[in-house]
Amino acid sequence: MGKRPKRKIVLLLVEGKSDREALQLAIPEFYDQIDENIEVFFPIIRKDEEEAGGDITSRIGVHPRNIEGEIYSLFLKDFFDEEKIMPKDISEIIQIVDIDGVYIPDEAVVEGENPNGTGKPYYGAESIICLNTDHIIKRNVYKRENLDYLSSLTTIKVRQKTVPYSVYYFSSNLDHFLHHEANLEYRMKCYLADTFAKNHIGDPEGFVEEISGDPAAVTGMTYEESWDYIRQGLNSLQRHTNINLLFDRLISEGAE
Repeated sequence: MGKRPKRKIVLLLVEGKSDREALQLAIPEFYDQIDENIEVFFPIIRKDEEEAGGDITSRIGVHPRNIEGEIYSLFLKDFFDEEKIMPKDISEIIQIVDIDGVYIPDEAVVEGENPNGTGKPYYGAESIICLNTDHIIKRNVYKRENLDYLSSLTTIKVRQKTVPYSVYYFSSNLDHFLHHEANLEYRMKCYLADTFAKNHIGDPEGFVEEISGDPAAVTGMTYEESWDYIRQGLNSLQRHTNINLLFDRLISEGAE
C-alpha cells in the first residue's frame, strides 16, 4: 500500500469573522488557478467574543519574544485538532493584519469624542480620536513592535516544524480599504463582507483586479519596502494594502 500523498495546505490567519467572510471565497479560488492541489484554510483566533476580533498583535502580554508561540496556541492548536491537520501538512502561513494607525506620531493621537458616539477610537485620515490617549499610544508601541517583528520573518515555528511565513496589511483596516470606511459598526462590517464575497464568487480575477488595481495598493515596491512605506508619516491611517504583492508572487510562481 503506497504512502498517502502529502497535503499542500496554506493557512491564512485573519483578524476576525468579517475578514474571513470577505476573503474566504475568492482567495481559495485564486489559489486553485495557481495549483488545484492546494487547500486553503482560514483559522480564526479561538475563544474570542464575536465582535472582539482576533488581533494578536495588540494583545496585552504578547510581544516579539512569545508571539510565534501565541500564534500557534491561539490560532492553530485547536484548529489542527478539529481539521485533523498535522504541522508537516502546512506549506505556508500567511497572516493578514489591520495596521490601525500604529505608526503615526504620538501627537496624532488626540483626545476627543468619537463622532459616531460609540466611545471607541475613531480612525480619521490624519489622527486617531479617542477618550484615553495614553492607552492608544501604549497600544501603538507594543502593536508596532509585534508587527515589526512579524514583518521581518520569512519562516515561523509550528511546534517542531519551520514553515514559510509572510504578513500582509490593510490600512487602516480591511473595511477601510475595501469599503472606504474605517469605522464601521460590527453588523455593517459583516453585511459588507458578505456582499463583497458574493460579488466575487467564481471571479477570482475580478477580485484580484479590484484590489491590485486600486491606486491605494502599494506598487513598485518589494515586500520589505511596502512595510517601510506603511511606517512613514500618517500612511498607517490612510487607505493602503500590500496584499497585491502576494497576488503578484502567486501569479509569478504559477507562470513558472
